[in-house]
Amino acid sequence: MKRSTFEMLLSFLVGFAWALLVLGSFFVFKITVYFGFPFALLATLFFIFFSLFCILMLEGLNIYKSHTEELREQTRLLRRIAESLDRA
Repeated sequence: MKRSTFEMLLSFLVGFAWALLVLGSFFVFKITVYFGFPFALLATLFFIFFSLFCILMLEGLNIYKSHTEELREQTRLLRRIAESLDRA
């Protein structure tokens, strides 16, 4: 099945967001550990929650697009069925 440019871009962005989550949380912890361990832990958790929210938004867009395409296909099939019933 051929994928559109939007789907490929969305897939790339999801992968990039996961990589950013892993690497970014490590770097946030390493940078903020000089301010104290509790602050570093809190900053890292905040970064992780924000990154997961972004990932969920991108996945939601992906699911919405798939759902819309499926509804279009079902509508097309139902119209063909209705046309064939009207002819009979």
